Amino acid sequence: MQSVENAMEQQQAGTWDAVEACLECITTCSVDDGECVTTCVRTHLGEEEELWTSSLCL
Repeated sequence: MQSVENAMEQQQAGTWDAVEACLECITTCSVDDGECVTTCVRTHLGEEEELWTSSLCL
């Protein structure tokens, strides 16, 4: 049971690391540069992530 919990914690940590990296990338983009933001999201979150299709993200 402990290994399942550890695996879940590692997965969650990896997800938050990706979100943090995405946000750091976005902060380097110009406010008007939608392509830069799109590239950051695709690079760090991937095209399959729920955030990618969320209206809150873009």
